[in-house]
Amino acid sequence: MPRLRSKQFETFGDGLLTICEADERTLTRTKVEHIRFGNRTVGVTRFWQAKTAGNKIDKVLSIPLAAAEALLIETQDIVILENETDWLWDRMEFDESEMQDQAGHYQIQQIQAKYDTAPPALYLSLEKLVHPFKDRRDDSGN
Repeated sequence: MPRLRSKQFETFGDGLLTICEADERTLTRTKVEHIRFGNRTVGVTRFWQAKTAGNKIDKVLSIPLAAAEALLIETQDIVILENETDWLWDRMEFDESEMQDQAGHYQIQQIQAKYDTAPPALYLSLEKLVHPFKDRRDDSGN
């Protein structure tokens, strides 16, 4: 009888993230807040395939599939890494409040469900945003 391969164990202890919907360079609503994530390695194959397609992959994160199943996470949504909010922008362009609010913004380029891990996970391939989106989530009452 063939032996089943043991599953890779996923951990989600590298920080918290928020996923937002965006429209025309503006964050319009929060889809989910404070989801734990784990950093994954951006493999050489993934990196070069994205580059060939005209995209850039800066990070790959895993989030628990159970936490994401009820959500409608889509490519082009914006991920805000809460542990990168202390990242410093060029002080010539942004004031102090903008530096805090807009650090750690990434755009989702690819979403992969990973059922061969324990627990099952969702892998998000992210591209770092050079020019962060304006945050208008509070303007619409959300």
